[in-house]
Amino acid sequence: MTVEPLNPAQVEQRLRQLGNDLSRAQIALAQARDDEVDAKHEYERARRRAMLSGKAPKVARNGYTTAERDAWVEEQCADLKFAADKATVVREAALDKLRVLLAQTEIARSLNASVRTSYEMAGAAG
Repeated sequence: MTVEPLNPAQVEQRLRQLGNDLSRAQIALAQARDDEVDAKHEYERARRRAMLSGKAPKVARNGYTTAERDAWVEEQCADLKFAADKATVVREAALDKLRVLLAQTEIARSLNASVRTSYEMAGAAG
């Protein structure tokens, strides 16, 4: 794979594109954080409702244990727990993408400085 040398205009174009990508990634991360909080609160609300419902096993000596009651409660809202966990993964992926874009931006800035210096030394800067 041969990589052609870049000119200042190409590096500038890449920096502008990365700026746009960063803006989109920040918006996506903010939405993912909101979705994560919503999913977590929905799960916790369902968990409390199940715990306090009349259907929940009553803990008693020679009866149900707290572990059995808690397992029953978790089973009642397992789908919401999964959705909350999935929302966390989506938020983490959005954060990873933002970090990658930030690293790419730093690389592009370094390339920009190098390319500009090369063009200036060659007398072709404009």
